[in-house]
Amino acid sequence: MLYQALYRKYRPKTFDEVCGQKVVVTTLKNAIKYNKLTHAYLFIGPRGTGKTSIAKIFAKTINCENQKDGLSCEKCDICKMSNNNENIDIIEMDAASNNSVDEIREIRNHITLMPTFSKYKIYIIDEVHMLTSGAFNALLKTLEEPPKHIIFILATTEPQKVPLTILSRCQCFEFKPIPENLMTLNINNICKKEKIKIEEEAVKQICEDSNGGMRDAIGLLDQLNAYTNGDIKVDDVLTINGRINNDNIREIFNDIKENNLVSLFDKSDKFDNDGKDFILICEDIVNFLRNSLVDYQINNKNEFVEQYGKDTITKIIFEITDYITYIRNISDKKIYFDLLLIKIYDIINHTNVRNINDINENMVEKKQELKEEPKIEASTNKKEENSKIQKDNDNKYEDYFKLMKIRQNNILCDADKSVNSYKKLFIELESNIDNLEERQLYNLLMDCNIVAGSPNGIVITASSNNILEELFENINKIEKLFLDKWESELEVCFLTDDEWKDTAEDFRKRIRNKEKIDKIDETEVINNIKQKNNKNKSEFEDLLEIGEW
Repeated sequence: MLYQALYRKYRPKTFDEVCGQKVVVTTLKNAIKYNKLTHAYLFIGPRGTGKTSIAKIFAKTINCENQKDGLSCEKCDICKMSNNNENIDIIEMDAASNNSVDEIREIRNHITLMPTFSKYKIYIIDEVHMLTSGAFNALLKTLEEPPKHIIFILATTEPQKVPLTILSRCQCFEFKPIPENLMTLNINNICKKEKIKIEEEAVKQICEDSNGGMRDAIGLLDQLNAYTNGDIKVDDVLTINGRINNDNIREIFNDIKENNLVSLFDKSDKFDNDGKDFILICEDIVNFLRNSLVDYQINNKNEFVEQYGKDTITKIIFEITDYITYIRNISDKKIYFDLLLIKIYDIINHTNVRNINDINENMVEKKQELKEEPKIEASTNKKEENSKIQKDNDNKYEDYFKLMKIRQNNILCDADKSVNSYKKLFIELESNIDNLEERQLYNLLMDCNIVAGSPNGIVITASSNNILEELFENINKIEKLFLDKWESELEVCFLTDDEWKDTAEDFRKRIRNKEKIDKIDETEVINNIKQKNNKNKSEFEDLLEIGEW
């Protein structure tokens, strides 16, 4: 006898054997038990969650000669024929390959015929969203008023593609992803029956990788059984599905911390040679970092978080999440994964995060120094330190302030009523955000006001210097955001609210007096900003600067 795939062998045959979907199962059982059947059902949900299996069980139970309390007897001829796929009154159709008007017209021509053996003739149409518009139109009238002996059961993974006219004529059931605890129980039962030896961590990994799809989990188990000949370890699961384990992740971060870049990129090459999936690797790193943070929050202790710091780990999670979105449609993902490693290296080595124990020791030393030193001297030192920080910040953004004065002048020269259209576009911008970086930029701009505009420029004010400096840091990204979303190449001018109040009235007076305002060339200032930014780059950052100033 030919080998039968495990997902087919262990497909549930009765409602009691279904894994999960308690609400759906209970409702359908009660509909049969109390004779409250309707003419059309629509099963909606992710793949592998039991839509087709439950449709078959439902069809069989409806026609069972001895059903009791909404359950099939499994002994009558109807049940036996249905279990062997021999009941000609249950017609299964795959809309992916039978999606034309002709197939639906054939159904319409045959529904007037009475069932051969059963009480009802039942049509199960899988992936119904694949039907053409013409096919949906042909189905519409039939679905609305079928003969009393006809029941339709439609199933789809993409309900948004099903016309509302079809949805409104069906009783809809939403299938949820199957919980991991139920999947774990089912996988263990199958392994016991098939005499498959499997580690507990391997079962957990299989269930995590299946994303709530029971068929995917059993299919992966079947593949692993063939690969390992019945002795499955967690490393086998990682090998098959292209993932990495927590030890690999710790080694990556250790190489970055120890500045061992040769070892770091050797690991990347090995992942590539082993056929690992770089998107899944990114997801594994995010899950590891997330679990570390959660553990630290709950137990107030986690070695990894203490080593790298919460803020650093959070930044890395955002960076990786953004990269996952970006590289999903890129063919050579390894190149961009290497760039991601460089970015993580840059984040870790430029945040100056120290071990918490070192910080605690340093705090004790500082307290001791304060006890020994006069208070006046400590206060003086603090003031000098704050003054130095403020002076450094002023120098850092000096060219940005010059650029903003030039841009304010140039934009107000051509100022018109376009400011109103910019405000309207900004309100609509939120619904057009595509990734995490755009979301961060949008949130930053939410704290600002659009106060003036011209065909080629926009003036935006911030409530504080801190927000202003953050806007300066992201000015090129904000301009690119406006270009991508509004298809307008705008020069952006950022000011504080107070600066705008001080300068705007002066400009209005000059315009009222018909004073000529000449435009100023900003090239020299932009070149100065570029030059300073290049000096502050890491040795790798130039590889990442695509489309930057």
